[in-house]
Amino acid sequence: MSQVGIMMTGVGMSAYNLAMYHLICHSFFKALLFMSAGAMIHAVMNEYQDMRTYGGFHKFLPLSYICIFIASLSLMAMPGLTGYYSKDIIIESLYGSYTFTGYIIYW
Repeated sequence: MSQVGIMMTGVGMSAYNLAMYHLICHSFFKALLFMSAGAMIHAVMNEYQDMRTYGGFHKFLPLSYICIFIASLSLMAMPGLTGYYSKDIIIESLYGSYTFTGYIIYW
């Protein structure tokens, strides 16, 4: 399910605080992705932005590589990271809302 879909699901069940929590968590790991991508682009000496020449950055910029890797795992909702917990709490709240549509969306 998409990130915006999860947020709108939270708004649809009147859990505005959970939707805002997911929005804030999503904005942090998305910002980490964009900042790391910008660091990689600026690390290229002549600002050449051809993706075919971007191989081997894990050796050249290990910190940016680790940041992109962690942010990607969080975006995929890997257990133990913030993306998992912010999505999971909204999905669990659907089950606890005691409506027929909540049960359908939960299962």
